[in-house]
Amino acid sequence: MATAHLYGGTHTINGSPTDLRVAAHTGQTVRVRVINTDNGPMSVWVTGAPFRIAAVDGTDLHEPGDVRDVSVLLTAGGRVDLLLTMPATPVRVQLGGPLSVVLGSGDVPPAPQPRTAVDLLSYGAPAALGFDPDRPDRTFRYEIGRRPGFVDGRPGMFWTVNGRLFPDVPMYVVHEGDVVRMTIVNRSGEVHPMHLHGHHAVVLSRDGVRATGSPWWIDSLNVGDGETYEIAFVADNPGIWADHCHNLKHAADGLLAHLMYAGYTTPYVLGPASGNEPE
Repeated sequence: MATAHLYGGTHTINGSPTDLRVAAHTGQTVRVRVINTDNGPMSVWVTGAPFRIAAVDGTDLHEPGDVRDVSVLLTAGGRVDLLLTMPATPVRVQLGGPLSVVLGSGDVPPAPQPRTAVDLLSYGAPAALGFDPDRPDRTFRYEIGRRPGFVDGRPGMFWTVNGRLFPDVPMYVVHEGDVVRMTIVNRSGEVHPMHLHGHHAVVLSRDGVRATGSPWWIDSLNVGDGETYEIAFVADNPGIWADHCHNLKHAADGLLAHLMYAGYTTPYVLGPASGNEPE
């Protein structure tokens, strides 16, 4: 496991500012889980061997194929598992910046980031979802914007959800067992890694192009400026859940909504007087 984080401008893996070296033998199957704990997206790529994307956000992909000379976009808070068979020479798994996971003995020089990235919308083979997203019980829109206003009495330029400023954002209300379909639209001028607590959702489309590969299950989704995603999930975890940007600075500046199951309440309140802040 390799956890990437930027501390005061210094790149680290598992808290260390040096490459992570892992012993591996020729012919051995190696699975590397990369976790992005920063506020923004990073790219991951492999030098020295073909690889497969085995899992995203803890969910295995269906029939992933070998790729090489491509990168994988890993959003803030996201996880990706890379699977490869060790050749006779070492392999370098590069984590965006200057650091890598080096597999095997010896060394392999770093390589520039590949020009193309794997498109998870079409990677792998289709498989059954276990529910029909084309017959949803609830349909929601989560449109991200930005405008001047006040959040908890602070003036500034803040993120909006459907034009509303936090905490005056209506909750998305579901019943247990509902099939939920949500459209996420980003018209804010910046990228947002969107994260729904308590659930995994499947990506249905991006900018009107439907998913054709393996079911792409996520709990953190990189939504670029100008992009529109459709996702779906089953409401199978009752409670009141945050649905927010994984860039924690953005969450603190209002990019936060909630998914609430009907009939559930909480004793907690929001606002400066409560001391209960988004981040």
